[in-house]
Amino acid sequence: MEYVSPWPLLRGARDEQEQGLRLVQQAYTGQPFFASAAMTLGVALLWLGRYAEAWEHFRSVIETAPRVGDSYYGMAGVAKWCVGKPDEAVSEWRAGLKAKYARASGLGVRMPLLLFFAAIREPRVFDRQLAEKLVLETTKDIRINNWPAPIARLVLDQISEVEFDNSCRGIEPGITDKNQFVRHSPQEASNCLWLAEFYRSVLALDHGALSDFQDSMRKLSDTSQPEWQDEKNVFTVRIWCEEFFLARYEAATFKP
Repeated sequence: MEYVSPWPLLRGARDEQEQGLRLVQQAYTGQPFFASAAMTLGVALLWLGRYAEAWEHFRSVIETAPRVGDSYYGMAGVAKWCVGKPDEAVSEWRAGLKAKYARASGLGVRMPLLLFFAAIREPRVFDRQLAEKLVLETTKDIRINNWPAPIARLVLDQISEVEFDNSCRGIEPGITDKNQFVRHSPQEASNCLWLAEFYRSVLALDHGALSDFQDSMRKLSDTSQPEWQDEKNVFTVRIWCEEFFLARYEAATFKP
């Protein structure tokens, strides 16, 4: 059967959104332990602002699926953050530190980065020094060059702008510009820079740039921009990141 993307419907009017959600739910019901179907349903619920349902879904997957990666804990935490419960979000992200599988080729950098965000945005729910310690530990791993791990070095001020830009563009040290096989596509590079901007904005918030933080969150979550119309290479890549939903929530609720 030919695949029909639910996202044009999920991005449409309310009736279309319900139709798109039914497609996603049907796909998940048919393959409940298929990672892509499980994540798609949870992300769709987050997209629609159905945060309680999203959390229940991700929790169910965490508790029942045989192979659970850190992304499920990450998204479960997002669902809690987006209902104004940052302490419960942090609990999910801390649990995700022990997830059996992690992104960035197994280097568990995403949970420490989310905890770093929490420590800056809501200092009462997580200790800043502990967050930095967790991020620092990831920089000692040989996989630190695997995206998005270089962001760990960015938040700790361990990487130059040139080196970080090269990481975003897929340019490895010692590899000449003529080798196109290691280059990120324009969309991949844009996605890397998009994610990096989220953490640059968090760092700016730490230095008191309150209005700039909110403006950045709005831009990062503005899916009406032309590049976001590329569903496969931009839209779904970015909304599969916890940071998209955090940015959307902060854009709507942050008060400078």
